[in-house]
Amino acid sequence: MFVLPGDFLGYAEEYMPGKGVYEEDGKLFAATAGKVRIEEKTISVETVKEIPELGKDDVVIGRVVDTRNSFAMVEIARKRGSERALRHYDRALLHISNMSKDYMKNVDDAVKYWDIVVARVIDNSLRLSIKEKDLGVVRAICSKCGSRLDVKKDKLKCPECGNVEKRKVSTNYGKGEW
Repeated sequence: MFVLPGDFLGYAEEYMPGKGVYEEDGKLFAATAGKVRIEEKTISVETVKEIPELGKDDVVIGRVVDTRNSFAMVEIARKRGSERALRHYDRALLHISNMSKDYMKNVDDAVKYWDIVVARVIDNSLRLSIKEKDLGVVRAICSKCGSRLDVKKDKLKCPECGNVEKRKVSTNYGKGEW
């Protein structure tokens, strides 16, 4: 039987609540959408598709929403290999020491506000790294005119105003791959 969150499943005298089930006033309800499973007086709901959670070494795509002297905040949109959106719309920290294998003096040399970046999660407190070749900025806009920047060797050039900007560019910049 397929159930939706809040669907009545039975009474607490009949079953023990398992995964995906909650009890309220002696009644058992589905906490998630999925299939009902009953094993040895335990009732649970198995989700059809798991909602992805982030962990160490996951690769994510997100947008830079803030930059400071030594870090940038990235609003994470998706996890690589997952079709579904994340459980929570989290922000992660990208510290300047995790932006390049070389020394960097300014965060703006690697990322700028509103850039789309692909990054690796380096711990469970949502700190990111873009040191690897395929990680970094995959889409950027010109800070002068707002046009989409094209990659020319290691730098980004605006096709509209000719402005040249520096970023930590991914090998997949502008390809639509991540």
